[in-house]
Amino acid sequence: MSPPASTRTKRRLFGLVFLLWVLPGVQAKLNMKIFRPSLEGFEVKEPRPTFSWAGLLAGTYPSAMEHFATQKIGFREWFVRPRNQLAFSLFGTVNNPEITVGKNGQLFQRGVIEAFRGHMRQVPEAEVARRVQLLRALQDSLARRGKLLVFATAPGKASFAPESLPDTAQNGWGNANNYTRYTQAMRAAGVNLLDFGAAFRAWKGRSPYPLFPPGGTHWSGYGLTRAADTLFRYLEQRGGFRLPAVRQTGLELSTTPRYTDNDLTRLLNLLWEPPIPPLAYPELAFDPPHPGQKQPRLLLVADSFGWSFIEFYPYLQHVFAPESHFWYYNHEVVWPKPAQPTLVADLDLRYQLAAHDVVLLLFTEHNIIDFDRDFSSKALAALASGTSR
Repeated sequence: MSPPASTRTKRRLFGLVFLLWVLPGVQAKLNMKIFRPSLEGFEVKEPRPTFSWAGLLAGTYPSAMEHFATQKIGFREWFVRPRNQLAFSLFGTVNNPEITVGKNGQLFQRGVIEAFRGHMRQVPEAEVARRVQLLRALQDSLARRGKLLVFATAPGKASFAPESLPDTAQNGWGNANNYTRYTQAMRAAGVNLLDFGAAFRAWKGRSPYPLFPPGGTHWSGYGLTRAADTLFRYLEQRGGFRLPAVRQTGLELSTTPRYTDNDLTRLLNLLWEPPIPPLAYPELAFDPPHPGQKQPRLLLVADSFGWSFIEFYPYLQHVFAPESHFWYYNHEVVWPKPAQPTLVADLDLRYQLAAHDVVLLLFTEHNIIDFDRDFSSKALAALASGTSR
């Protein structure tokens, strides 16, 4: 005789509760990654805290143990996005400590805000002057060899749209910061400076399309095309080049962000991205070089903004010679991608300088704290001694 329907229902409910109680432990114990959805960003794994009576009495041990245990909960990744979505949709808050929600739906990196407000470590004036003098010396040394060196500053989102910063960051506008110190010193020293930060602020009121996306920290696709056009005109003027033409053949408006236009939104790990106004994506055509036209060999030393010229639009692949290269943070050769990981420190720097016609240093405003990553000092030493060692 089968049990009544109510008993069967209770058994099923008990079995379901039992599974919900047991499965997270099984998943955590067996580390079954097949049941883990992917999340964006980087998470520092908390080590198991060491017990001590002092930590227990002070309350630090229970707190550390709670953080450690939370990381070990089975199926934890399944609950991250719903939790984040509720916090973002209901309260406008985010669980990523490196991202700040501003006004008008704008997201900002905390480091970008702190650099703009002058709260990041300030480089002493003497150090600024020393580094800029080295850069100018390298510029002159390369010019004597028929080569062009340019320092370009990529725009910072906080200095571009300070009115969209949260109320807690509305003070500090106009404070001296590393970006203003370095750009003023470079102008005074006669460095070939292309200040995209100033250019973007000048374009801001007249631009028909967003130059920065709401959910990104890099320039938008449209902003990149304007920056590239300005860069190429500058190189032609200063270097006497005639670069292959880049023509805009169309323009697409889309509310679906591309490439880095939602790089901050992705790090929030939401269930769905917030709506955004249409972003403009120019459609480009790259003309081949004319007969006898020489494409300059470019050495790009840059931070993450450098990737835009390769992956957002293939500028480096078509405008410059195939022998061009991208050194990421002056640390690693990343384009063209070498067969084996290659560090800049392992290269003969004197040979590399001889093998390129243009050296473009490109760093955003908040990364200028480290200026050119010692490129100038090492390059000058290599030119003087004949080796990069």
